[in-house]
Amino acid sequence: MTTTLSRSAPAPDRAVGGTHRDGPLDQLSPRELEVLALMAEGRSNRAIGEQLTVELKTVETHVSRVFTKLGLNEDRHENRRVLAVLVFFGRASAGAVGAAHAAAQ
Repeated sequence: MTTTLSRSAPAPDRAVGGTHRDGPLDQLSPRELEVLALMAEGRSNRAIGEQLTVELKTVETHVSRVFTKLGLNEDRHENRRVLAVLVFFGRASAGAVGAAHAAAQ
């Protein structure tokens, strides 16, 4: 069974050449976005590595960069992987995720 995940198309008001970046996902490299999409499919780091034919350590580096670029700091009360996927699906912005956490404390 193959599942295809997609986000909405980028807004047409982007600057020519794609240099205008205004959303948290726009900060991700194409490979980081690909890793995040596979995370959204529920794949483990090991499964992502097998899919992309890269070493586990490489996947871990990409995942770590995704968390950093989305502003998802390590917190024992939150699952950064789930929060990153929510940002991917547009259900939350990285800033809203952080604000909700701060308000809960």
